[in-house]
Amino acid sequence: MNVQFAERAKDSKQPIIRVIDALSRSDPDFLAFGEGNPALEALPQKAIHDIAEEITRNYPDEILLYTNNGGDAEFKDVIMKRLREVRGIDTAGNDMLIITGGQQGLYLLPRIFTNDGDRVITEEITYAGMIDTIRGFRGETVGIRLEEDGPDPDHLEHLLKTTDRVSFIYLIPTFSNPTGITTSVEKRKAIYELACRYDKIIVEDDPYSDLRYEGEDVPTIKSMDTEHRVVYLGTFSKTIAAGLRVGFIMAEPEIIRIATNNKAAIDSNTPCLNQLICRNFMRDYDFEENVRNIVRINKAKWRAARDGFDKYLPEGWKLYDAKGGLFCYVRSPEGVDEDAFQQCCYKHKVAFSPSSSFSADGLAHGGYRMAFTPNTVEQITEGCRRFGEAAKEFS
Repeated sequence: MNVQFAERAKDSKQPIIRVIDALSRSDPDFLAFGEGNPALEALPQKAIHDIAEEITRNYPDEILLYTNNGGDAEFKDVIMKRLREVRGIDTAGNDMLIITGGQQGLYLLPRIFTNDGDRVITEEITYAGMIDTIRGFRGETVGIRLEEDGPDPDHLEHLLKTTDRVSFIYLIPTFSNPTGITTSVEKRKAIYELACRYDKIIVEDDPYSDLRYEGEDVPTIKSMDTEHRVVYLGTFSKTIAAGLRVGFIMAEPEIIRIATNNKAAIDSNTPCLNQLICRNFMRDYDFEENVRNIVRINKAKWRAARDGFDKYLPEGWKLYDAKGGLFCYVRSPEGVDEDAFQQCCYKHKVAFSPSSSFSADGLAHGGYRMAFTPNTVEQITEGCRRFGEAAKEFS
């Protein structure tokens, strides 16, 4: 049989985190820091069990039949309320779509905004799941130069002036994946002003803001949005449970209408049981205390990673200053071959995700992402030591 795959399907590649996880499964001593799972012990497991039991007993019609593909109305109200109170976002003039995990939002937005050959401007190092989706829709990613406090607005303006057919700007301003960089308030304002001047939509992906371990919160770009040009993405994967696959998009009503219509062709509706578990947890339990507990547990692991890198990284290797999120990011000195170093890490039975997986231009930039939260403090310290031993061979 001659199977004819679509071009966009043939271009797909196995994510590096799957390669890393396979190595860890084949060798119990192999330390994998690839997949950005939350810490299982930090999640509200008993509350989820109790809520699920109560819902299945009392709401069979709601969870066993098709429902509104836009999402549960009460759940959306609960989320909107928290966005106003905690994130300082004026939700007036915005609508919301409940999605099947944040990744579905990253699939829907290129689907509705990006035509073949269009460009999406992103941070030069950004989330692989968005890059892959944009390319799957035959779009191209163009990277903004990153500085220690976020994307360079001058470079963004240059790109907006010189790049044809820009469909939108995609940013993870807070604890960016993979670098952990948080964009400063000044740069957020400058980026928003440029989007207004050049009439572009900003997609603000915000999965990590709740996971701050040090420093003060920074206002979202959406909270600065007076023209309703910011599409805001959120998820409960980091604060309730990743496996429930529940997130949301908030934007002006026409964007939500088109996104909802397109979602209907993908999965009809986000699983009702999962929505109601998240709704009832936010409504009936102390969600903010739950977040504080997750932060407390994650912070110990974040500190172990930072201390481990401080101790074991050789001179010339740089640890980025992430003050929250799920990742640490290390840069090698100039001239280190990323593929060769990755193989050396495998020899030392440790693996991080290389920058080529996250780069807008598809090239290696000499960086390595450590997803530390699924591991124990002892494993994190040992992983830093092994990574440092490998780095010494390239120093």
